[in-house]
Amino acid sequence: MPPKGGGNAKKESGRAKKAENEVKKKEAATAQREQQEASKWQEGSKVDKAAEQRAKQEAAAARKAEAARILAEEEAQASVVKPKVPKGAKPKKPAAAEETSGGKGKGKATEEEEPPAAAASGSGGNIDGIVESFSASNLDDALDMLEVVTAKTDKASVGNMASGLEKHPERRFKASFEAYCERELPELKKDRPGMRLQQYKDLLFKQFQKSDENPFNQTTVSYDATKEEKVEALKRRQGEIEERLREKKGLTGN
Repeated sequence: MPPKGGGNAKKESGRAKKAENEVKKKEAATAQREQQEASKWQEGSKVDKAAEQRAKQEAAAARKAEAARILAEEEAQASVVKPKVPKGAKPKKPAAAEETSGGKGKGKATEEEEPPAAAASGSGGNIDGIVESFSASNLDDALDMLEVVTAKTDKASVGNMASGLEKHPERRFKASFEAYCERELPELKKDRPGMRLQQYKDLLFKQFQKSDENPFNQTTVSYDATKEEKVEALKRRQGEIEERLREKKGLTGN
């Protein structure tokens, strides 16, 4: 006869195996969760690194752009020279007039020594004796004036400048706005502290709509514009800059 209690031994063995299987299942589930969490952390780390790298590149580009703007301003201030007319200055008589007047009296010579301003008024020139000069009072104006002052007028140069007009401002809008925010945000926080980041960005966006850095505020042409249309747009832009920055001063004399 089998020993007493044999059935209980089998039950105990079955329970032990079942408990062991449960433990293994729990361990496997725990290992799987840990692996998934580790994968998520790795992906998040990659995203953070990519964002950090992109931010560094954008900051470097903004610094280069700012340095270029400062250099352009200095060059513009050095190249834009306002003409000055000294008080009581008398124009020199042309050599040809001296030879022609020869032995004639002083009265005749005086008539021939007509001031340039008066001669211009007689020939349809500057009627009011106005000397035109240009003044740049801020960085954007200085850059615009530098563009006009240093622009070459030969046909090839005009064609090259016209071909470089903006055709797709929407492609540069995002990058230009981000660079604008990166530069202006610290100053805005100083001027108006205590606001949320989104409120700062909303204010900067409104300012950017009127900024010359906004590609949509720059001279644009359609993507299929002809060469003549591009040249005409370039001339309009230069004319608008000259008109905006022009100063008018009357000639003074004794």
